[in-house]
Amino acid sequence: MRVLIYGAGVIGGQLCHALCACGNKVTVVARGAWADTLRKEGLRIHHYIQKKDTIDHPMVLNRPDDTKYDIVFAVMQYKQMEAILEDLALVNSPIVVLVGNNLSASEMEKKLLETSPNPKSILFGFGSTAGTRENGKLTTVHVGDGKLTIGKAHSSVSKTEKTLLKRLFGGSKMSVSYCDDMDAWLKYHAAFILPIVYLCYKTGCDLKKSTRADRKLMLNAVGDAYHLLMSLGYPVRPVGDERSVEPGLTRTLVTFVIWLMSITRLGALCTTEHCKHAPAEMRDLDEAFHKFIETKPDFPIPSFEELYSSMPIWEKVFQTYPQNTSR
Repeated sequence: MRVLIYGAGVIGGQLCHALCACGNKVTVVARGAWADTLRKEGLRIHHYIQKKDTIDHPMVLNRPDDTKYDIVFAVMQYKQMEAILEDLALVNSPIVVLVGNNLSASEMEKKLLETSPNPKSILFGFGSTAGTRENGKLTTVHVGDGKLTIGKAHSSVSKTEKTLLKRLFGGSKMSVSYCDDMDAWLKYHAAFILPIVYLCYKTGCDLKKSTRADRKLMLNAVGDAYHLLMSLGYPVRPVGDERSVEPGLTRTLVTFVIWLMSITRLGALCTTEHCKHAPAEMRDLDEAFHKFIETKPDFPIPSFEELYSSMPIWEKVFQTYPQNTSR
């Protein structure tokens, strides 16, 4: 199958590797020095958990061409995704999947449908892959060939689309799961990661410095954000995920995982490295989420506000961690 991947950072690169391994004809859109590296040396990935290195050789373009693709994956940071919507609308493909953090899923879907000259099915996804891009190669953290949660903004993926995705990833170890409301899923994901972001910046992107009280405050802040979204009428996705912040066994397990992530290199690759390299995306998500808070100014979110106030102001964050896209 012909696949176009717009963006070949950590998540896009791992997606490219999984699709190449299945025998698909993969083209990536990349620019600058990274595009030159991909053309000359191929897509080099060190798979951290698997302790192996791979090299793939997708076709590399600086911008989309007129080729007909079976599916397009756009894997960009939140606000960068908005900037390429016009390009995506013109790509010759019946299916476009926007992969990554996104608090404007409905708005992006509307714009794509309004500006595309041909009918398109718009899906949203999130790749559970972390890592860094340094010295001309990626270091990725993932299980199997990665995990992709995918769905439409407010409805279920069709049987035809699921069949296509099954063919696309057939033979790989990419785990694909489906959600019936990715708009809500992405909002709750942001509600979970933002307190982690605040704690990362509070500790100078060294979670080893976080205390037990810090991590408790962080989970309480996630709970505040979840309850705010619930009060605004957004259904919890994944279903039952609120148990991760309510007293009980699930929260205990989540607390243990967060502690483990805070003291290991694996945890740094999954959390602090992205905060260091993509502060603009973190700020954009923060600003977008605060718009939800502004719609209910009297809703109590004491832990969320306390943790947010404990991190440096964004201007200071940018001085400490200059933007260096690695997604």
